[in-house]
Amino acid sequence: MKKGLLKLVAFSVLVVTLASCAKAPQAEIDAANVAIEAAKTAGADRYVPESFNAASEALKSAVTAVEEQNAKFALFRNYDAAKTTLASVNTLAAKAVEETTAKKAALKAEVTASLTELATIIAANKELLAKAPKGKEGKAAVEAIGQEIAAVETVSTEVTAGVTNNEDILTLSGKIKPAVEKAKAIGTELTEVIDKAKSKGGKKAKK
Repeated sequence: MKKGLLKLVAFSVLVVTLASCAKAPQAEIDAANVAIEAAKTAGADRYVPESFNAASEALKSAVTAVEEQNAKFALFRNYDAAKTTLASVNTLAAKAVEETTAKKAALKAEVTASLTELATIIAANKELLAKAPKGKEGKAAVEAIGQEIAAVETVSTEVTAGVTNNEDILTLSGKIKPAVEKAKAIGTELTEVIDKAKSKGGKKAKK
């Protein structure tokens, strides 16, 4: 009778022990996945890829750790390390979102400044264009330059509208920077054309 009771007690203890064994932190994994998705939705994968990748890699590492523990006998499973890593995923993802917000604000300021700079360059280019030689030799070149100025001006208009409508600032930044460089190149080209015409005029006058 006593032996049977002892066996029953031992079995009960085993059942309780198994029931209390560490369980896979599925809720934590789900929360980490949500955090990663939120960061991606914010654009962290594009604006701050290094920070986003750090969070993603931490999640992969945690999932791998969980799978390794799942492969063990129930009594020997320990998910503490995985839980710690999963907690870091949430922290890293939140950090990526904050950095994304800051990056967007900085880019918006840069784009706005570039628009102001571009407007100034375009105005100067138009003044130079008016001074450019209109003779037979230079007419075609001047007309082509005029078209280039118009193209740059179109980009300026599009980017200005994009900023007003809160469009993706990274895309707008990618448009405005080349436009500014192009406008500067046009200014240089016009100056060379004008200087060349003056030089020719001076030589003719001496003759």
